[in-house]
Amino acid sequence: MKNLLTIALTTATMGLFAQNANVVSAYNEMKDGNLAKAAEYIEPATTDPKTSVSEKTWRYRGDIYRLIALGEDAALKQQFPEAIDRAIESYLKANELDAKGSYKLENARALRAMQGASLNAGNDAFGAKDYDKAIACYGQSERVAKSFGEADTNAVFNSALAYESKGDAANAIKRYQEALSLGYNKPEIYRYISGLQRKTEDNKGALATIRAGRAKFPDNKELIMDEMALLLAADQADEAESSVKLAIQKDPNNPLLYSVLGGLYDKKAADAKDDAEIQKWYGLAEEAYKQAIAKDANYFDAYFNIGVLYNNRAANEYEKCNKLKSDTDYVKCKKVADDIYLQAVPYFEGAHRLDPKDQQTIQQLMKLYAKTNDQAKYQEMKDKLGK
Repeated sequence: MKNLLTIALTTATMGLFAQNANVVSAYNEMKDGNLAKAAEYIEPATTDPKTSVSEKTWRYRGDIYRLIALGEDAALKQQFPEAIDRAIESYLKANELDAKGSYKLENARALRAMQGASLNAGNDAFGAKDYDKAIACYGQSERVAKSFGEADTNAVFNSALAYESKGDAANAIKRYQEALSLGYNKPEIYRYISGLQRKTEDNKGALATIRAGRAKFPDNKELIMDEMALLLAADQADEAESSVKLAIQKDPNNPLLYSVLGGLYDKKAADAKDDAEIQKWYGLAEEAYKQAIAKDANYFDAYFNIGVLYNNRAANEYEKCNKLKSDTDYVKCKKVADDIYLQAVPYFEGAHRLDPKDQQTIQQLMKLYAKTNDQAKYQEMKDKLGK
């Protein structure tokens, strides 16, 4: 029995000595720059019942993989593609086992370096469109930050971008919202979330998100423009008008905004029942479109829209004429309607000058030239249509 016990104790001692020797050998190989050999020695020590609970084992392991991850040897990095992950895992484990905190500062410096390496690796993977790897790398950066009681908002935001880029809208929205909750308050985040919500046809949610953004950034032009577009899509004309006017205050030289305002007034004219109201909105629409032209003399849409506006105004007058029973009154009414209709000519001509190939403009000019009996111009437009 004594001999058996002695043999057992000797075997156990030799096993422990072997693993301790591995730790020492790993350290020596690391110091000599033989990192692959150092990794080969350190790994068995991390699974041994004795050396696996030693802070030193894990600190050395962290140092080995940190040097591999941050080194310039591309072949070595390729041999150990998980070097960053292993280094982080090792330093966190070392801290856990370092009851006295003897190496707290040393491990902290190393972990900070690995946090930066994780973030950079995530950015590299993102650039290579390997979004799953990017998300994993950003997650490691977050993990290190959490070990310090911090939040890595850059990593959270970047992972949201990666999820969006890979087409995972649900997780992208979740991560963007997490970034906001962590204090990463930037107006573009609200726009990104809203854009994803619109893609999933959650227009109500998209509008709520933009309004939450505007509560934080009330003067942000892009958020104002987004709110305007969402309100227009939701057919909320009155609220959209307020949003457009606010956008004009922030960007007074933007012809698009005046054109949108003109379109809102045009729609109000179409919806109005009282003739005085109809004329009021038509007048405001024309004024807004003309302001768009004043801001950009080559703004096709404004010219075309004023032409359409006169078409609509004339149509409203022709409708009145058709209700008259007296021929005399009808002739007078029709003269008024014709005069309104013909006011569209210079605006459609302006639109045609800016875009000679636009088919709708050519068709409108054909009708107007027919009305004025201008045969030469009528034929010119007809030829352009290939008729």
